[in-house]
Amino acid sequence: MNVKDIPNFEQLTDLERLELADQLAASVRNPGSLPPPVAHRLELERRWADYERDPSGALSQEQFWAEAHVPKP
Repeated sequence: MNVKDIPNFEQLTDLERLELADQLAASVRNPGSLPPPVAHRLELERRWADYERDPSGALSQEQFWAEAHVPKP
């Protein structure tokens, strides 16, 4: 399917297009089966490279949970 297949798509405002995108995303039946977004993978790779260059900047588990301000699981 393509946006050209959606009736009157070209007449939708930007806000209406975002609302449609939200509805489509909410309708995904099995989100766990989807691959992670490319941007997430790239960020993880960047952070891992930073860690490998200088592991001293890493937080301990206790430091992480203290800074996350959420209860430790």
